[in-house]
Amino acid sequence: MKNILIIFTFIFSVSLSSQDKAYWMCFNFAVEKQSEATELVEAVDMLMTADEMSQMPFTVFLVETAFANSKTDFTHQLCFLSPNAELLKFWGQGPGEFAESKLVNNIFEDVATPVSSVLASPVIFDPNKAGYEYSNVWSLKVDDIPNFAKLASDFISANSTNFDGVIELHEAISGQEEGVTHYMIARSNNLGEWLMGREAVFANPDSQPWFKNASKYSSTISSFASTTLKVYSPE
Repeated sequence: MKNILIIFTFIFSVSLSSQDKAYWMCFNFAVEKQSEATELVEAVDMLMTADEMSQMPFTVFLVETAFANSKTDFTHQLCFLSPNAELLKFWGQGPGEFAESKLVNNIFEDVATPVSSVLASPVIFDPNKAGYEYSNVWSLKVDDIPNFAKLASDFISANSTNFDGVIELHEAISGQEEGVTHYMIARSNNLGEWLMGREAVFANPDSQPWFKNASKYSSTISSFASTTLKVYSPE
């Protein structure tokens, strides 16, 4: 349980750095019952809106799995987006316990099972578009990073305006499943608009180099879809 509980302690007396390379920390956990999931979401919402959290420098996403195969054994993610490495110098230190943090920790201990935690960094990413509700995540094994990066960049650029959504590329750093080097994410407002966006991407002639050549440089290891339940942004 320690890996989950540590995410609720931070230190806030840090200075913003001029660095602009962002980092993700995602904690994956499983909740068995829907009623327990609802209780957990409500408790996290209380925590994130508490006065003690007002100086938190990260954007936080609470996510629920929507579609997954039998090997995806988590039901939720709690992800922290840091705008730079400087803010992570004191990761794991914080203002101490308070009423809301104690409540959330108790609920996590009672209803949540930690599954994994992943550290990653965006490669092609617009933080202003990370709040879309529906996302699909592909875990990739990239064998030829330079050629893959060029192909992915061209593909993402070719589809930057033809649907209401965004396509991203992220680098896996630590905690990823065996063989995974990168994540590709496609986001939109909801499942219906995501599917319409998918159709638009497939119909785009400028997408065809990606579909013809991506498998030369990479392979897909797994995928899942998720719905963003809550987003908490720094004040």
